[in-house]
This record gives sequence, C-alpha cells and structure tokens, in this order.
Amino acid sequence: MRKRLLYFGMLLCMLLPKVSLAQSLRNLPFSWDNVTIYFLLTDRFNNGDPTNDTSFDRQKNSTANELDFQGGDIPGVTQKIQEGYFDKLGVSAIWVTPVVENRHGFIGTEFNDYPYHGYHTNDWTAFDPNFTSAEQFQEFIDEAHNHGIRVLVDIVMNHTGYRTFKRVNGNLEFVDEEYPLDWVRLECQKDGEPNNGELRCDDYSTPLYGLPDIRTESFNEVQLPQWLLDKWETEGRKQQELDELNAYFARTGKPRTPRYYLIKWLTDWVREYGIDGFRVDTERHVRADVWRDLKEEAVLALREWKQNNPAKKLDDLDFYMTGEDSGLNIIGNPGDQLPEDFTVSKFNSMINFQSPKDAYTNMGQEEIFSSFAAKLNQDGGFNTSGEYNMVSYLRSHDFSEYYTGNMYYGGTTLLLSPGGVQIYYGDESGRQFFNAQTYPDAGYRGFMNWDSLDEGMLFHWRKLGTFRREHTSVGAGSHQKLSDSPYIFKREYNRNGENDKVLVFQGQDGDFTGPLNVFGMWPNGTKLKDYFSDTVATVSNGTVNFGTAFGMVLVGEPFEVSDSVSLTVDPASGVYTTPINVEMNASTTAQGASVSIFYTIGGDTPTVASTSYNGPFEVSSSTTIKSIAIDSEGNESDVVTRDYIIGDGGPFDIHFKKPADWSSAFVYIFNQNTGEALPGFPAWPGVSMQKVGDSPWYKYTIDQTVQVGIVFNDNGGAQSDDLSRIKEGWYDNQWFDECPSECPGIIIDTAYDIHFKKPANWSSAFVYLFNKTTGTALPGFPAWPGVAMQKEGDSPWYKHTVDQNVEVGIVFNDNGGAQTDDLFRTTAGWYDNQWTDTCPSDCSGIVVDPSFDVYFKKPSFWNTVYIYIFDKNANAPISGFPAWPGVELNPIESGSPWYPYTINQSVEVGIVYHNGNGSQTDDLFRTTEGWYDNQWFDSCPSECPSSNTNTALASSNNFSKANTTSMVLVSENPFGDTLTLSFTGDTSKNPIQVVMYNLSGERMNVTPNGTVKGQNLTLDTSSVQEGIYILRVISDRGTEIIKLVK
Repeated sequence: MRKRLLYFGMLLCMLLPKVSLAQSLRNLPFSWDNVTIYFLLTDRFNNGDPTNDTSFDRQKNSTANELDFQGGDIPGVTQKIQEGYFDKLGVSAIWVTPVVENRHGFIGTEFNDYPYHGYHTNDWTAFDPNFTSAEQFQEFIDEAHNHGIRVLVDIVMNHTGYRTFKRVNGNLEFVDEEYPLDWVRLECQKDGEPNNGELRCDDYSTPLYGLPDIRTESFNEVQLPQWLLDKWETEGRKQQELDELNAYFARTGKPRTPRYYLIKWLTDWVREYGIDGFRVDTERHVRADVWRDLKEEAVLALREWKQNNPAKKLDDLDFYMTGEDSGLNIIGNPGDQLPEDFTVSKFNSMINFQSPKDAYTNMGQEEIFSSFAAKLNQDGGFNTSGEYNMVSYLRSHDFSEYYTGNMYYGGTTLLLSPGGVQIYYGDESGRQFFNAQTYPDAGYRGFMNWDSLDEGMLFHWRKLGTFRREHTSVGAGSHQKLSDSPYIFKREYNRNGENDKVLVFQGQDGDFTGPLNVFGMWPNGTKLKDYFSDTVATVSNGTVNFGTAFGMVLVGEPFEVSDSVSLTVDPASGVYTTPINVEMNASTTAQGASVSIFYTIGGDTPTVASTSYNGPFEVSSSTTIKSIAIDSEGNESDVVTRDYIIGDGGPFDIHFKKPADWSSAFVYIFNQNTGEALPGFPAWPGVSMQKVGDSPWYKYTIDQTVQVGIVFNDNGGAQSDDLSRIKEGWYDNQWFDECPSECPGIIIDTAYDIHFKKPANWSSAFVYLFNKTTGTALPGFPAWPGVAMQKEGDSPWYKHTVDQNVEVGIVFNDNGGAQTDDLFRTTAGWYDNQWTDTCPSDCSGIVVDPSFDVYFKKPSFWNTVYIYIFDKNANAPISGFPAWPGVELNPIESGSPWYPYTINQSVEVGIVYHNGNGSQTDDLFRTTEGWYDNQWFDSCPSECPSSNTNTALASSNNFSKANTTSMVLVSENPFGDTLTLSFTGDTSKNPIQVVMYNLSGERMNVTPNGTVKGQNLTLDTSSVQEGIYILRVISDRGTEIIKLVK
C-alpha cells in the first residue's frame, strides 16, 4: 500500500522532469530510412516482474539452463525505457521477440528445450504470461511513445510450435495440442517419393526444422480447432473471440482460411495497442501475397488506432514492416529489378543479412558508406520512387556469420551507415557470446550483462547513437567523401519537407584540436555542435573550432524543437476562497515574431475571434477559462484550460470505470495542496464507491472545502495514479467531462424493431425485455417468457417493436424453453447468433435471382473447355450438377476464345475449368459476373466478343410482377448518388413502405423504417456501391418489385 502523506510540491518536483523529458523526446526527428532499431530477446533482456517467471509451471531444467525461460519480460523493457537507457543510446525503435502465448512445455529432446524465444506460437490471441500482461504491454507501448520510440513486434505466420511436454512422476506428458491437418502440414511432397497429397517441397511448403507448417497459401475454409475453442471457453472469452471473428470476416469478405485467421489475430494487437510495425519471421517461407494482405490490414488497424488515440500517437505515418530473408542483401545496381518483397509484399525494408560478413568484416568504411547510400538513398532506391530500404547489423540471435571484430570500430561503422541499422542487445555494452552446450544459437542469447557493462564502449556507442538520432541525414542522406586522410565525409538530406546535413571527421586523437573546415556547408555565424565531445562552437571564416582532443568529430546543428509557442496561465486550477487575478504569459521561438493570447470564459474553445488578453483580470465566480497563444508566424500553443472554483464550490460527482480485472472500486481522497489526509475521511484504501446500475461505472460524491487529490483503487490493491478533479468528471484512463462509453441510464425515446431468426429446432419465438441498467422487470411488460413475436411472411424471421424509455436487455426464447444469452440493442437490428444492421439471410418477402454469368478465356493449347462447380463452403459436390468432368462449354461466338456459363445455385460455388485432358485451373471463386484470364476481371479484358453479340445467357428472374398500374416511378435507372421515387395513388390513404435490398437479400440502410405518406421520396444513395439492387414497394394495393442498377 502506498502512503498518501507526500507533499504535493515534492510530487511536482519529482514528476516535472519526467514530463518535460517525454515531451521533448516525442518531438525528435524520425524517419524509418534513418531508424536505429534495438533488437532484444524479451526473455533475456531484463526481469521487471519476477512473479511471472514460472507461468504454465515451466521449470528451469534445460541443459546448463541455456534453454529455460530466464525471467526477462516486457516490464523489464519498460523499466529501462523509464530509466532513459534507450534515449541515451539514440534508439528510435525497439524490436521485441514475439509476446503471444507460446507452447507451454519443453520439446522432448535431450536438452529440454523451452520456447523462451517466443517463436513457437500456441495461441495468437493471448499474451504469454512469462512475457507480459495486457496492462504491462500497454504501459510498454505508451512509455516507448512518450520517449519518441517506435515499437516493432516480431510475428510468425509460417509455423506453429512443436507439441511440448512436462514431466510428471518421471514420465513425459503432452501439455498442449496440435493444430489440425487442415491448418498445418507436417510433410511436403518430396521428389521421387509416393504421392502423399501435399504440395511439392519448396521454400513455401517445407516444414521448417519440422515445425508444423501453416497452410497460408490455402483458400480452403477451415473450422477453429476444438481445443482452441475449449481454451477460450475456460478463459471466459469464447463468445467475444467468435463475435470479433464474425465481424472481421463480414467486414472484409475474406474466406475463413488459416491465412486470414492469423491476419485478424495479429492486426488486433495493432488496433488495440498502437504497435508501429512488425518484424516478420521467416519471410521467405510464406508467399508474397500473404504478406501483402497482412500489411494492408495492419495499415488500416494502425490508422484506426491513431484516429482513436490522437493524444497518444507520435505521427501520422503508416504501419511499417521489415522482414527476415536470410539470403537477401543490399542490391540496387543499374538494371536490377526491385524485389517482390517490396513490389508485392509491400515491405518497407528488409534485413541486410550479408552485412556482418560481406560489409562490416570485409569492406572499409568508405566502400560501405558510398555503396549503401547510392543503393538506398537515391530516389528511394533503384532510381525509382518505390519503397526500398535495408536494415544492417553486426550481430543477431540466430545467424552464425556475425561480426567478430572490434566493437568500438564496428559500432562506429554501423551507426554511421546509410539506411536503417539494428543494435543487438549487448552490442553496445560488451556482452559476450559463449560456446553453448546445447545449440550454437543459445550462445548468442545469453542474458543482458547489466552487472558487467563496458562503460567505455557504452559511452562511445551513446555518442554516435545520439548523433544519428538527432540527424536524419546520417542514415537517409546522400554521402560524399571530402578527404581520405583524415577521413572526412558529409551527408545531406532534402526530402519530405525536411532538410538536414552533417559533417564527420575521423582520424587520430589530437588531429582536430584547431579550426576545422566546414566545406561551405554552413554560413558564418551558424552555431554547430560536436556530438562526440559535446561542445558547441560558431562558424567563423568558413571554419569551426571545438578544441577537441578526440580523433572523431561529429558535426551538426544542435537539435532544437521547431518553432513553438508556449503559454502559461496562473494560478493553477483549483478551489479558492476569495476572488483571484488571472495572469497569462506567452513566448515563441520564432525570431522576431510577436505573440497574441486569446481566451474564453465558460468553456468554449478559443480562436483568434475570442477575447484578446490585454492584462490580468479578476475572476470572482466559479468558471472555466480556456486560452491559446498564436504568434505572427502562425505557430500555436496548446489550449490551456483552467477550472476555478471560487468559495465553496459545493459537492460534485466523480465517476470511475472499474477495470474488468478489479474486484472492487474504492476511492481515497486527500488534500491536494498539502498531501495530507482529510479530517474525517477514512484511512487508506478509502471508501467503497457506489455501483451505477449494471454498468462498469462507479460513483462517489466529493463534498470538501479544499481541492482534493484522488486515487481509485481495488480495495488497497491495484490503483490509479494520483489524480485531481474540481468538477464532475468520468475517469477511464483519462478524465472526460461526459460519460465516454458503456454509460449507465441511457434514455431511449424512439421505438425500433428487433428481428430474430428462429432456430429450426425451436417451436416458437418469444421475447422477454428487462431494464438493462437495473436488471429489473419493465413496468407493464409481460412476465417471463414475455410475448410471442410476429412472424415475418414465410421466412424464419420474427419481429417485435421495442417501445421503452430505458435501455433494455433482450432474451429471445422458445416459450420459456431454450433461450439466448442476455442481449442488448438500442436500434433496429437482426439477430442470428449475432446482431447485424440489415437482414443477413433468408429475408422476408424477397426472392432474388441468384444467377450470374462467368466467362473463361481458353488457352491456345486447349482444344476443349469444361467447367466443374462444387459447394465452396462444404467442399462437396452440388446436388444435381454433373459429376467430374462437369459440363463442356461452347464459345460465346464463332472464333472467340471466350466460353460462357450461367451459374444458378443456392450456395456459394467453387469453380474449376479444365480441358478434359489433365490441364486445369486452381480452385476459383466468384459470386458475381466475371471474366477469367489467369485472374478475374469485372469486364472483358481482351479479345472481347463483338458488341452486337448477346452475351446475356439464359437465366430466370423470379421477381414479383408489378401491378397493371405501377405504384412507383423511378426518376433514373441506373441511378447515381440520389434516387427519387414518385408514388401513384393517394399515399395519405394508402401509405407505402419502401425497402431496398442487395442481391444477397441484405437490406440497404437508405430507406426509411416506417411508411411514406408523401407523393415523392428522395433517397441518399451516395454510400451504395455499384451493382444490382431490388426495390420492394408495399401498400394496401399490393407489392411491387423493381430491379435497379447503380
């Protein structure tokens, strides 16, 4: 339990340096082209939470303890961020090994090999508790970002882990399950061996080191492993995981294949925590289109996170991916082609696996620097605007050709290299590799040498790292040698609206004690810094004199935050017994610029049109003042808010959203000004807060005569930071003036319809409603089982209109028998195991023609064309469709290479074209008209049939016939961003209902829910995608169906 008697002034002194540091570091210049990545094995870096060292009953029983979990974790990394270790080293990104849940036990080998490295995944949806909890990971990301550091997380899509054991009474027992064989392959088809039904062995299909190889290339849909569902059930999150999967596949339209399950799970971490990028393991063993799909979804996920977390985001850069291909090195000579890693897979960079030996061991600095810069930093590489960069390194965790030279020289060369660079943990501190008794790479993965840091080496690396961190041109700029002896070069960067340049001198100690030529790079009077000696001097007569005795000089302009405006408003927010005078002061870093201050009283956001500040003014009543400072160059300060309570402000409520893993919600308050306890208020942990309905919110009323500090806590256990508030507020990781989510007591004042799809084995459909907030019965609503729902036509759907003035809970049931979970909905919706905004299937009153035409371009060496279709989802034959070889097709017209066929099935189909003689396509999939020539096209791509050919094939249209006198006239068909309907007859006497559906029977949210009583109706169809739609018009005169096209 923390004591609460610290003085506020002492706390302020302790906290301010941390805040100031974080704010300045967030503004450091950053480019992935100049990135300095610190790569660490999570388990081997620093132990920040000893309580998680033996999760899943993992033991320390491997040979020489080389392969055990040794205690390193994400809290240990966070601790070093907070201590400034990475800041001093100039690190701009941290790469951590995978943190998802790994196999629980050890491999049954002579070594007892545990997956301490993180690359043997068991469950992609969970953290491995040996590495981190959700809260610890969030803190890690937030702390890194506060220090201007991006986070790269290692991910694996190529394989799962070996099945592992634990030892019980001397016997080995399995502790985890295999993924089923439709998810993974355990072998491939070797040349010369009997056909085993698997793909031919190659880089993509061969199980790496015998690890179960995930079928990422497959488009065959698979079910979730039962053991995984059971695991989620035990952990209490099965329904949440299934709901999220359903939403993902509904949004993307992707098939439920291993590839897309993994992409969903991996990008969830980005969407929830704001991970900046992935380092991709075994990139060469997964097809390029898989990585492309991952990158596209990850980009969307990070954009969503940044939109939802504007105060946390560092920038608006898109998601970053770098990959591991052990055969790849820096290329880019004239005539070279950009690798598909960049053109197809959309990687931003790749790891330069040849750098330890081919570059840093066998090449001199100038050869490295000039060749790297020419190949990486000229118009994006390859003289194109495309994305191309490489990340070079000296040592790593699993590659034997590592750098073995002097780490002072190696560090100098690495950190001055063009392109991205990677520091492997301990490179900077003299951590030694050792000869392992188990596997060679265990010797590269010892624990970080915190107890034996080489301080001299670390000092050297820090100087170079800081220089690189503050100057984008070091890694991303052009390179030009200026002198051989001493070795002098310059770098210049002029891209993306940023300009930077540096000058580097290398020689012997004592070579650079006098004036140094700046080669016309900076005019006289420019202030420059030598980052190695940490001295500043001014250019005079084309030279600069740092008076340094070191044999290295790293010259650049001192880093300063770009011109900014600062604003102070005194006094601070608080409770005051008498009127106060408010004083504002502002300044700008822009030379010669003037500053104006504008403010509002009452809480509105200030602008240049607000009241101009001309001097101190008195505040005699409680209010909120917001102010902003703007200089004559257009630079603005942050808006500063002050809440003043004058006299006794009276009681006010504070609301706290209890975290899911807390068992209670207590609040402790103390005197904010003195840090002392409040007379009469209970001692720590304070008082239990009042739960508000069935929401996660708890309330407490503060009624004190002084400004209070606030600590929310779990009955003395977990607790918030020290907080403060002087008016009503809602706290969910930050203060809000209004309830931000899952709010209690929502008032519903509009009736809406809920629809329920009755399961086939239910005999009836009833609905019971109750007060969601209080969990009690609704006055006037029938007791359980509620009311019978209204059947909708001949469909399986039933309807009920909710007309209550409170938010309701909903239970669908079979007249008191089988029932759903407690459900919640505040707008119209359709429920079929999950809520949707429109009818998802088997909808009432609509018969949609499911047919569509497909066209196949016959290869020139085929003599005939057959089509075979099958049930895609069941992977089974379709009843009534001919068995293999299917149906022989005829050309659309004489001499045409195109062969048409009309698909008219009630299920989603798979398609195989073949020539009846061994040649065939892959399994293809299509749900709308399409033309296939090695890939699908929406319209004919080449050698198209003549324009007077009737390409429409025989198909049935089962639409209801219109009345002799049409009830509706359509203004335009095809329609555009609006659609105007004109109704015949007297709609005041015969109201009309209008509904629009797509060809899947799903209702489009562009038509009104109720009836239309006017003669004209204009619909906003700007959000409707191009395609075919069904308009259903219903009145007492009948029902009319119209086919529309956009």
